[in-house]
Amino acid sequence: DLGSSIKVDSVVFYLRNDGNYIDIGDNYELLHYDKKWNSLAFKKADKEELVFSDIPQNALLLLKNQTKGKEERIFTYENGTQVWW
Repeated sequence: DLGSSIKVDSVVFYLRNDGNYIDIGDNYELLHYDKKWNSLAFKKADKEELVFSDIPQNALLLLKNQTKGKEERIFTYENGTQVWW
């Protein structure tokens, strides 16, 4: 109750989740697997997506949120699409 009538211009819905999404201000590390996990890059999110360049082809990848979040899932990048494993 806001105490009086107001005009609402927009409403944004966020899905309930475990916090493992790209969150502005969080620090991330991208790793690839080659007999062990190797760090490729670190980035601080300034928007709700991260773009990395110079990633090895056919690499098994893992993105770790270094700020928060515990659940991680490996993925590959195939034909311009992220494939979760």
